[in-house]
Amino acid sequence: MNTSIPAQLQLAEFGDRLVSLCDGRTGLRGGLHVDIREPAAAAGASIGENQSDRPAITAHQSPALDFIASSECLDRYDEIVVASGWALENYRRNPVFQNAHQYGDIIFTLGKALLTEVRGGCLYQRVEFATEVNPMAKIAYGLYRGQFLNAVSVGFIPLRWETGGEECGFRRRYLEQELLEVSAVGIPANPEALQLGLKAGAVDRSDLKDLLALIETLARALPSIEPAAGARSATDAPGAIPFCTNPAASNTHACASGVRGYEAQLLQLARLLRSALKR
Repeated sequence: MNTSIPAQLQLAEFGDRLVSLCDGRTGLRGGLHVDIREPAAAAGASIGENQSDRPAITAHQSPALDFIASSECLDRYDEIVVASGWALENYRRNPVFQNAHQYGDIIFTLGKALLTEVRGGCLYQRVEFATEVNPMAKIAYGLYRGQFLNAVSVGFIPLRWETGGEECGFRRRYLEQELLEVSAVGIPANPEALQLGLKAGAVDRSDLKDLLALIETLARALPSIEPAAGARSATDAPGAIPFCTNPAASNTHACASGVRGYEAQLLQLARLLRSALKR
């Protein structure tokens, strides 16, 4: 069993999974599948209760959703995060809900957590979306509410864990971890979710147009950046900004490629929105 250890040993333990989190400290990021409920229906309901007859949110209610981590199941790294081990104090000081761990601009702030706590063996959050002031938040709210997206990504610092093996059924189990970040994933960088949301009416085309207009306004204020010498791709024309294929890594050097990740993200989002609007 391990506790907080020196940085050089962390590198040996976690390798290239270590990233810089929102406050500059080194930690991990991982996805959580969530059960999404509307607060009006979830009030007084037990975790796992059937919500198929839940009422729609009325106009006077805030655009909020409840996110409940589905279980302490194995993730794609063969790891388990124990819900009772979450340390939430630092996150509660600034409980923003971001898009794909991006902090370079307020456009990526989708809302705030009204409540974050461990409840019934699950990490529970009630998130209020900033739909009145941010078109990206309005799209995110529609996609989550319509069940076209069902996951969030957390950034955390491991404090205590145990190493398993084949006989244990897991590679590592985190017993204590400090939560620093919570983000929506795939918004709007998941074209399939956008298309399904549009088709079902969970997202309005006017919302996509509003977000595209905002992004284009921001992009026009940015200087053109020449591509690296020898670049050959179709997007490497003079002044073009290359695609970032990993939106969740935009706070790190992984998306740099000679340009700032923020600028690359704006261009990528604009392309995806134009593509969605053409269909």
